[in-house]
Amino acid sequence: MPHVILHHSDLDALGLTPERLVDAVFHGMEASELFDPNDIKVRVVPVSHYRNGRNNYSFIHAEARIMPGRTPAQKAAMSDLVLSAVQALDTPVASITVEVSDIDRACYAKAVTQESGVTLKA
Repeated sequence: MPHVILHHSDLDALGLTPERLVDAVFHGMEASELFDPNDIKVRVVPVSHYRNGRNNYSFIHAEARIMPGRTPAQKAAMSDLVLSAVQALDTPVASITVEVSDIDRACYAKAVTQESGVTLKA
């Protein structure tokens, strides 16, 4: 935890690679100092069909799903750090948004295999 899902328009048109975007968001999350870096997961989901207004502008949307327990101020600071990290990529993207959501602990399930290399905590 956390899980960050990045939805985005065509990265090639923005002069970005998925790796650069993932690394920037990872470092923004890490800079928040709210999570163990080994627990931060960032994934990209390219969106090939979308509509953004009449001009159908480019976008990057980061959706951070975290376990409850952080204050609104901590979540706002984390959101600002991720936004700043993406802005620092100096890309012509028209819209960058960051959303932070608490996961409902009662509805969250997880299974990790030993092959994943993750150390399970009791």
